[in-house]
Amino acid sequence: MSKDNLFVFLLAVSPLLSYFLGRFSRTLGLAAAAALIAGSVFALGAGGLESGPAMALFLWTLAALAHSARVNADLSGFGEGERKLEEAKARVDRLETALRALKNDFEVLGTSEKKALTLYSAVKLLSEAVDLESAGKQFGRYVKDYFDTSDFAFYVTDINLNVPELFACGDKTDLSSWETLSRLAGCEAPSALTGAVALEAEHAVIVPVLHAGAAVGLFALRLPPAVFKKDALAGSAMEFADEVSFAVKRIQLFRQVEWLSQVDGLTGVYRRNALDEKILEEIRRAGAFKTTLGFMIVDIDHFKLVNDRYGHQFGDFVLKKVGLLLRSSVYETDFVGRYGGEEFGIVLPRADAAGVLRKAEAIRTKIEGETFSQGFETVKVTVSIGIAHFPRDGSAAGELIAGADAALYRAKETGRNKVVDVSGV
Repeated sequence: MSKDNLFVFLLAVSPLLSYFLGRFSRTLGLAAAAALIAGSVFALGAGGLESGPAMALFLWTLAALAHSARVNADLSGFGEGERKLEEAKARVDRLETALRALKNDFEVLGTSEKKALTLYSAVKLLSEAVDLESAGKQFGRYVKDYFDTSDFAFYVTDINLNVPELFACGDKTDLSSWETLSRLAGCEAPSALTGAVALEAEHAVIVPVLHAGAAVGLFALRLPPAVFKKDALAGSAMEFADEVSFAVKRIQLFRQVEWLSQVDGLTGVYRRNALDEKILEEIRRAGAFKTTLGFMIVDIDHFKLVNDRYGHQFGDFVLKKVGLLLRSSVYETDFVGRYGGEEFGIVLPRADAAGVLRKAEAIRTKIEGETFSQGFETVKVTVSIGIAHFPRDGSAAGELIAGADAALYRAKETGRNKVVDVSGV
């Protein structure tokens, strides 16, 4: 290769080599270009540059090198911008992730705070409640807000009768039926349940409400299948029951005191004041719904002789057993109260005259056939019964009681141990 050709080749190659090497390192590209130019000048000889074509080629090469360096500089700046843009996007992604995490934490915190406030309100309500019916309705709303379901039932155990009583429930739930709930729980009474029962098929849990290790109530709730998680729900229900248990115990004791204030301690039937209130209540109801009402007074025959002959302790035993026999002889909707001394009053809502007469005869026969034994003493006891009806025999409580009392007086003066309806007096 001649010197002229080598000169041309080196000059032509130098811009290309400078460009490609400059993509990696601007210094390396410029150094390589400078080396090639120096080599071309050496190949041609310093004097060869005096010719017009060689000088033109040399200047063109320098211009191409300058352009190559400029392009590389722009590309380098572009690459740096891309890198910074990617870094900025990465920072934005990290910030968005952190923001989502904070938002989730805030939602969880808000939910927890709402539940804590609801639970506090529920406990406060139970701790201060006097009107238990209104308290039960409000407590039901708190339970609904806490668990986000209307399918629940909350029972409080009656200390006196050892039976569960519905305190609060959601709308249209079958859990408010103790028959249904006891079947699902597999227990006859709340005291038989010592831990949570999770029912996969029912999407429900049943937990005992325990205070000092003793069952004071029962809590059952059901969630939609899509959100039902038995372990989480059982834990949450148990936690809720534990938090309100001491307040439920107060409700239980309050009910006991209320019951004791209304129930005669000796006979186990309601006191006279409760009986009078019940008569008034049922007369108002019967008047409003155009139904009938039966009332009877049951009197133990010759009770004074029993006291005189066998002592007051035996007389108390007779009263107690007669009260038990009367309570077991009527429907749950009927009401038995102590009218005074050895007399008992029974209110029979929505009962017709023939039905009340049959009921009274069944009571008289049952007591007549009973043997009253205590220690070495054994006696037979009979009763006389007077009956009156609303509205046939009176539209006011006083008229109804007076009618039954007049019928009882006729039963006693005509031989005792008999049933008399005031209509026959």
